[in-house]
Amino acid sequence: MTEPLRQLEARGFALEWLPVSPRGVVPADAVASRVRPETRLVSVMLANHETGAIQPVRELARSLPPGVPVHCDAAQAVGKVPVDFRELGVTALTASAHKFGGPAGVGVLILKRGTPLRPLLFGGHQQGGRRPGTEPVPLAVGMAVALEHAARHMTDNRARLEVLRCRLWERLRHLAAPVVLNGPDVGSPDALPTTLNVSFPGCRADVLLMALDLAGVACSTGSACSSGSLLPSPVLRAMGLPDELLRSAIRFSFSPALTSADIDEAAGRIGLAVRRAREQPADSTR
Repeated sequence: MTEPLRQLEARGFALEWLPVSPRGVVPADAVASRVRPETRLVSVMLANHETGAIQPVRELARSLPPGVPVHCDAAQAVGKVPVDFRELGVTALTASAHKFGGPAGVGVLILKRGTPLRPLLFGGHQQGGRRPGTEPVPLAVGMAVALEHAARHMTDNRARLEVLRCRLWERLRHLAAPVVLNGPDVGSPDALPTTLNVSFPGCRADVLLMALDLAGVACSTGSACSSGSLLPSPVLRAMGLPDELLRSAIRFSFSPALTSADIDEAAGRIGLAVRRAREQPADSTR
């Protein structure tokens, strides 16, 4: 989510947005060439929330001069793919419990030893003086248990979800053609198995989203952070998608609770909704 960065920009900080490839990946050499002596922080997602693209954070961090702090937003990756803080070589890493089956309202911040951190809130001296207030022990325990469970089943879940992701993609290519993949290739090791972002040329995403909702298919036109917004996805816009693909993009997510039968049923409903949307006169959706 870019809003915290926009707030920093409003306070006078100079921001430089990193470029991404047409598949949504930050080039490995894109960061080092932009670092200046006054650079205060580099922040990169480990996995994108809309396309599932896994970023080369380890390579990006190693390309930087010593002393440049690197923050990694690993909210979408933790619990889904292996994440090793030391191996990544970053200064700070954040994650959210509800993304890996834990309770909402709690997360984790991992800091490299010796990293200074100025608190935003002031009061008691809990959590080393970094955040005041009584620690929510039930939430912390729930997060730890959920993470342990996710890690234990990660390999099996990842393999199973990748099969389901590939299955939906192939069904959509058959039932809803033309359909365009937004993000890494299906089956690529550089993509989360939980996300599939596609465009349906000839459809309007907002109209298709309503049709799919009525058909009992849960999906989105972007991230949960941008729910309620009808603006095109800034993630897809940064990837350079043309307007027709930008305005017809839908994101599907996958859970270990899904079955192959669920995927086939969903693909059938999606294909029908897409065909009907394409048959509508252009002015009937205004």
